[in-house]
Amino acid sequence: MAENEKKVAETAQASVAEEKTEAPAPKKAKKPKKERAKLTERIKKFWRDYKSEFKKIVWPSKEETTRSTVVVVSTIVAFAAAIAILDFIFSKGLTLLSHLG
Repeated sequence: MAENEKKVAETAQASVAEEKTEAPAPKKAKKPKKERAKLTERIKKFWRDYKSEFKKIVWPSKEETTRSTVVVVSTIVAFAAAIAILDFIFSKGLTLLSHLG
């Protein structure tokens, strides 16, 4: 069994060595450059695409906007209160520690 594996490995190495000695593939011919559209045509296409994409936007209703705004403002107020409380606690703690020493 080991002899078969050695033979397979040797043939694989030989094929790899043959591949390395082959001549490099010829370089591909350069593709001709695409002719660019005129500037005015490209601008017109841009605005047509812009307009079609703008029509796909789904805007939130007034109620959704109001609800989201309330959630954001209340979250900001809650975090501000939490930070203020922690700041007060830490400042009092540091004051107590400075009086101990």
